[in-house]
Amino acid sequence: MSYFDDEFEVKQEQVQDEIIGQEEHVFYTEVVRKKKPRKSTLRLIALVLAVGLALGAGFGYGLDSILEGQTPGVGTVYAAGTDNTTIVYDKSVSPVVPIARKVSPAIVAISMKTQSRGYFGDVYVGEGTGSGIIIDNQGHIVTNNHVVEGAKELTVILKDGTELKASLVGRDASTDLAVIKVDAKNLTFAELGDSSKLEVGELAVAFGSPMGTEYAGSVTAGIISGLERKISVGDRNMKLIQTDAAINPGNSGGALVNAEGKVIGINTIKLAQTTVEGMGFAIPINEAKPIIDELIKNKKVARPYLGIQGSTVTKEDAEQYEVPQGVYVQAVIPSSGAEEAGITRGEIITKIDGEKTLTIEDLVAIIRKHKVGDTVKVEVYGKYDKTRTVSIKLRESSE
Repeated sequence: MSYFDDEFEVKQEQVQDEIIGQEEHVFYTEVVRKKKPRKSTLRLIALVLAVGLALGAGFGYGLDSILEGQTPGVGTVYAAGTDNTTIVYDKSVSPVVPIARKVSPAIVAISMKTQSRGYFGDVYVGEGTGSGIIIDNQGHIVTNNHVVEGAKELTVILKDGTELKASLVGRDASTDLAVIKVDAKNLTFAELGDSSKLEVGELAVAFGSPMGTEYAGSVTAGIISGLERKISVGDRNMKLIQTDAAINPGNSGGALVNAEGKVIGINTIKLAQTTVEGMGFAIPINEAKPIIDELIKNKKVARPYLGIQGSTVTKEDAEQYEVPQGVYVQAVIPSSGAEEAGITRGEIITKIDGEKTLTIEDLVAIIRKHKVGDTVKVEVYGKYDKTRTVSIKLRESSE
C-alpha cells in the first residue's frame, strides 16, 4: 500500500522470526520503510501539520464552549446554591464539586432522643441520628418517618455546626416521610427536581450524615441504577429509585440529587447483605412532594382505607382450596366501612369497582386512587361459594 506517490511505503510482516527464542505469542506489526524525502517536502509537511494543529485546537475549544454554553476565554463560575443558579462545570475538577457546593448548605443532620419505661418503671433514654433536607426559607425540613418516629426531642445541626431545636410538623408511616421545623428564617434550601425525567445511568449524588453526626455533610456519588424498583419495607410496598451511590445508616432522610444539583429523591434504605454491594434506594421526589405539602398544610395525610387486614390468595392456593384468587380477609377493623357493609373474616375480596384484586397490593393501589368519603363497590366471595357485591364508604386511616 502506498501514500503520496510512494513517499511512504507500509508493509505487514510477521516478526515471529525476529523474536529469537520466544514461543509464547505470535505478533504482527506494521513496518514502515521511508524513502529519504526532499527538504522542500519536509517543510511543506511541517507547515501543514502546524496549521492543522492550530485550527483543530481552536475549533475543538470553541465547540466545547458552545456545547457547555460558555464563551471562550471566560472563567468558570460555580453555583453558590442560594439562588438556584445553574451549575457550570470546570473540566479540571470533579463534576461533583459544584454540586456539593450548591446542595450541602441545605442538608442537615438530625439527632433525636426517645424515652421508654422498663418493666419496673425505669426510664430509658435512647438516641438516634438521621439526615434531612431544608425545603423552604420558613424552616421546614423533610426527612424519613423512621428517623423521627417516637422522638421526644429533636435537634437539627446545620452545615456550619449550628444546633437548633426542632418540632415535628407531621409524619406519614405509609410513605416513610416526615416534616419537622426549626425556628429560623432565610435558611438556604434545596431546589426540587423532576424524578419523572430520570434515566438509568445518569449521575446521582447522595448527601447525608452516615454513622452519626460526626460524619455530617458526607457526599457520595454514583449513578441511577434503576427506576420504579418495588421494595417491601415491613408491611409496605414502595416504588423507589435505585442507586449505587453509597447510602449508609444515618443517610436516611438525606438528598439524592442529579447533575443540576436538584433533589430527585429522598434517601431511605439500602440492602445490607454480605452478598450485596452498592444497592441504595430513594423515594422519588415527585411521589414525595404531594405528601410533604399535605403534611405541612394539615400535619397529616388523609388516607382512605377499606377497613380490613388481608393477605393474597395465590394461584396455587386458589387451585388447592378451589376458591377464587383475591384478598383473604384476616380481620375486620371495628367501626370501619368494611364492618358496616357486613364484610366478615374468611371472605375473599375479588374486585373493587370492577377491577380485579388478585393481590393485596392490587387492593391497596385501587383504594389509594380514592379519597376519604368515597364509596366503592366491593365484590366478595364467601359462604356457600357465593359471590355478592357490597358498597363500602372509605374512612380515614389512623396511620
